[in-house]
Amino acid sequence: MKKKWRLILGILLALIIIGVMVAEALKPLEAELLTVERGSIAKTFQEKGLVQAAQETKVYTPYGGKVTRLNIQEGDQVEAGTLLLTFDSQELSYQIQNLKAQIRSIEAQKDLQELTIDLETMKLLYEAGIITQKEYEEAENTLNSDYYPALISGLKAQIDQINYQIAQGRVVSPLNGTVAELNIEQGMVVAPGTPLMTILSDSGYKVECHVLTEDAPSIQTGMEVTLIQDNRSGDRVFSGAVEKIAAKAEESLSALGLIEQRLKITIVPTIPEDVDLKPGYALDVVFTIDKQDDQLIVPKTTLFPYNDGYAVWVVRDGKAEIQPVQKGMENERDTAIVEGLQEGDLVILNPKLEGLKEGQSIKPL
Repeated sequence: MKKKWRLILGILLALIIIGVMVAEALKPLEAELLTVERGSIAKTFQEKGLVQAAQETKVYTPYGGKVTRLNIQEGDQVEAGTLLLTFDSQELSYQIQNLKAQIRSIEAQKDLQELTIDLETMKLLYEAGIITQKEYEEAENTLNSDYYPALISGLKAQIDQINYQIAQGRVVSPLNGTVAELNIEQGMVVAPGTPLMTILSDSGYKVECHVLTEDAPSIQTGMEVTLIQDNRSGDRVFSGAVEKIAAKAEESLSALGLIEQRLKITIVPTIPEDVDLKPGYALDVVFTIDKQDDQLIVPKTTLFPYNDGYAVWVVRDGKAEIQPVQKGMENERDTAIVEGLQEGDLVILNPKLEGLKEGQSIKPL
């Protein structure tokens, strides 16, 4: 009797296990699905860009000297013609006084000579035969000589030059803008030709980036680019246009220490009201080198190798099927499908999903 019950219990247990296995086999597999739609696909590459003022003017001193007055600080807003700083001109003023004294001395010598030589009397003496013609002509040439006027003219030219130098000692802003890179302090003595500061214009911004020479042929002036500003509240995405392409590439080191040849690209951004830019800010610059519209697009990760080509898993009538496809344009994320899919098809996003096989019932997540 006990053996009979044990047999019955064994049969029941086996039936339960088989039932569970059948139920599991018939249970739909949950999977994330993508509805195939038409859209645009583009090939792009991305570089880092740096915001610059549309115009940056360095202010130099042609003569140098001691800074006696500094009227601005870095970050100040200035207008064209604003007095930025003044150089000491006291020594130059002394030089002018000395030159003027020399002019007065020469003029006095000239006046004295004119008093000493009476040309009318010399003429009468010559006519009377008392002096020779040579003596008379020498007296006449002395009075009419350019010697003293030339000396005076040279000294006046020196005065004009020093006055110009004094005027250059009053440094004014060449444009409306913001003071940046202030390299001096009040009381400092600077050499001729020293850069004093940079004025960043208020006329707008530009973005400069450097692209690899192998990417440069795909870039043209007027080409639209996408600019991305990293922001804590979310990326700010806006557009810009290529304004200038440098005529010469520059050599630089990559992050890995490799030598690269890069070309500078200048971009004019279209800045939305909610985007705050300042010189020195970093942006991502996205260049679109090819674009196709009205394409059936799926993520690259949905494809897998199949029979010397590629395929995707699709769901038809609730069942999983392998669908061979032909690829078109690709980028880093997506692939255009030119054959094998239709708009509205359901594609399984994870082709490596555990338990996925042909004929498997699929339940969309």
